[in-house]
Amino acid sequence: MLNVEDVTRALIVDEGFIEPRIIKLDEIYIPKQDKDSGNNPTRYELDGQNITELQLALHYPDWSKPLMIVKEINGGKEINGKTYYYELVAGFHRFEALSRNLTTEWIFDVYDFSGKPEAESDIQALENDHAPHKKMNKYGVANWLKFQYANGWIKNTETDMNRKVEILKFVSAQTKTAGVNLAINETDGYKDVTIRSIQEIKEFLENDENYEEDNRPVYSHSGNLDPKRLEHGWTVKEGYEDEYLFNAMKAYHNTKKTSYFLNHIKTPKTGSVSDARIKMNGKFKELEDALESSVRYKKKHGRWPWRTEAYFKQDNHQDRRETYWIKETRLPRKSKKNSLQKIIEG
Repeated sequence: MLNVEDVTRALIVDEGFIEPRIIKLDEIYIPKQDKDSGNNPTRYELDGQNITELQLALHYPDWSKPLMIVKEINGGKEINGKTYYYELVAGFHRFEALSRNLTTEWIFDVYDFSGKPEAESDIQALENDHAPHKKMNKYGVANWLKFQYANGWIKNTETDMNRKVEILKFVSAQTKTAGVNLAINETDGYKDVTIRSIQEIKEFLENDENYEEDNRPVYSHSGNLDPKRLEHGWTVKEGYEDEYLFNAMKAYHNTKKTSYFLNHIKTPKTGSVSDARIKMNGKFKELEDALESSVRYKKKHGRWPWRTEAYFKQDNHQDRRETYWIKETRLPRKSKKNSLQKIIEG
């Protein structure tokens, strides 16, 4: 039995809010959903798996989470002989799940967005905080930003779009960055620094148009062996220098082939692109110095300057009388290979 007094959710946006209301689903108009539609531009397309999960979850509603949002249609809207009194603004996956469950009515938050189109767009981006929910991906972020730009609410600059996505507290920084980049590219906007995702980096390297016409220096990536240079190629993002230095070590151990790095930086928070590249080179030098120092220690002492002291107690099946610390000396010995070899080969 639905009861609006059970609703304890906090409002995402106060502007335009009227009240929570029990509404019949067949009184709600569902605007067309596609990637070019102005209706909920945060939704690139509906996700069938998410809808299936919601069908089960909505049998046990959590009224502490944000409700689906509708706006009133003054006087109603007649379409194909049927009159609708509301239009769905946010909650398309949940609405579809309710429809598949043959639910006839539900509790919705009712808003009046008259003269507040930007507030309506913002609330569509902010309302996804229910379980389970379909998180905004980069296409949803980009669609929302393009919609904001098309309506003149923001500029198609990196600064303006980055400022706008700050309100998306539930979206990862990586997704926001990718969405901003996509929106800028698709609106021919300006950004100080070109930032590409891993997939975009791969596509860039595999596109012949991104190389000079004469003597194209085609590169490999993902550790693949470059047939021209006979080296492994790696694309390295700033902050991951240690991971890829170790990848190059493992590759050499396995193939006796050297590696080259194709580096790319993050958007600098301070300083220039050149400063970030110098800093990245310094990180590689720091790691290489540490490696050389470790090799010298190994030559002098016959072992590496690290060792396993013990393992935490974790196995609850084989030995329930384990002490808290499981000493290395108690482990079964299946190989005489030293620990670094095991790490390299693993």
